Amino acid sequence: LKRNTTRPSDPPTMATMTSPNMEQPLRATPPPAEALPVKWLVPWAVLGFCEGFVFQKVAVVYPAVLADQFVFRNWVVMKFFLSAVGFSMLSQAILATVAPDTFANSMDYGSNSYGSLRVLGGCAILGAGMAVAGSGPSMFFPSVGAAVGSSGWLIAGGFVAALLVAVADLRVPVTGQGTKTCEMTVGALVQAKAGREMKYPVIAGAMGLFLVLATVVLEVIVPYKHDLERYGGAFVLPYPENPLHQPAWPPIIVGATVGLAQIVVRRVSGDGLGTATSFTIAVATLSCGKLAPGKGLQESRKNWWQPLFIVWIVVGAVTAGATGP
Repeated sequence: LKRNTTRPSDPPTMATMTSPNMEQPLRATPPPAEALPVKWLVPWAVLGFCEGFVFQKVAVVYPAVLADQFVFRNWVVMKFFLSAVGFSMLSQAILATVAPDTFANSMDYGSNSYGSLRVLGGCAILGAGMAVAGSGPSMFFPSVGAAVGSSGWLIAGGFVAALLVAVADLRVPVTGQGTKTCEMTVGALVQAKAGREMKYPVIAGAMGLFLVLATVVLEVIVPYKHDLERYGGAFVLPYPENPLHQPAWPPIIVGATVGLAQIVVRRVSGDGLGTATSFTIAVATLSCGKLAPGKGLQESRKNWWQPLFIVWIVVGAVTAGATGP
C-alpha cells in the first residue's frame, strides 16, 4: 500500500484554501501570535528615520506644496513621485533577478486580494483626497514631525477611512481574485504587440530608468529651488553650504530613498514600504480582531513593524526640522 505522506500540520496552500466549486477563495485563518524578529528592528528604525528626514527636507509634507502640484504651480511633488516610482521599479527589477522567491512572496498579497475595480476606485478617492487635503498617506506621519497644523486631522481622517473600509469588508467580503501580477500582464502585452517575450526585470528596469531620467530632465528645466521660492521664508534666502542646514533638498533624493529601500524591506520582512497599513492595524487592534482580522498587534507580532516604523518617521522629521534654518 502507498503510504499517505500528508501531515495534518502541513500549511495550507492556495489549492486547499479554495471552496469546492473553485469560485470563491476562503479566508485563511490568522496565524498565531509570534515574536517580532529582532533582525527587523534596526532596518525598520533606520528606514523610518530616513524617510521622515527626507520627506521633511524635500518639503512635500507641506499642504500648499502638494495642492499646488495638482494645478501645476510647482513640480516638486511630480519629481518626487516620478523618482520614487522609477527607483522602486529598478529595485523590483533587481530583487526579481537576485531573489525571485522573496519578490514573488512580497507581491502575492496585493495581486491575490483585490480586483482591478477596487484598486481603481481606491486610487480615485486617494487622488481626490490628496488634492483637497494637500497630503497623502505617506506624508501623514512626516507632517506630524514637521508640526504641520493639519497633521492631527490627517491622522484622524486616515483612521476613520480605515474603519469604514473594515466595516464595509464585513458586510461585503472580498471574494474575487485580483488581477495577475505585473510580469504576467505586461509581459503578455509586450509579447502580443512586439512578438517577443520579455521578462519582468527587463520591463521594470527599462521603465524605472526612463522615469529616473525624466526626473533629472524635469529638475534641469524647473529647478526645485525656483519652485519653492513662491512659498517665501527660508526658501528665498541663500542656501547654506552645509546640506543639513539647507531648507530643502532635491526631490529626487526622497524618491531614491523610498525606491531603493524596497530592496531592504522586502528582503528583511517580505513586505512593502508604506504607512497606510498602520491605520488598518490600529482598527484591528482596537476591535480585538473583529475588524480587519489578522492585522491586530495581538494577533501577530509581525505587525509591530508598522508602529516602530511610524515612530521613527516622526523622529526623523523632527530631526530634519531641527537641522534646518
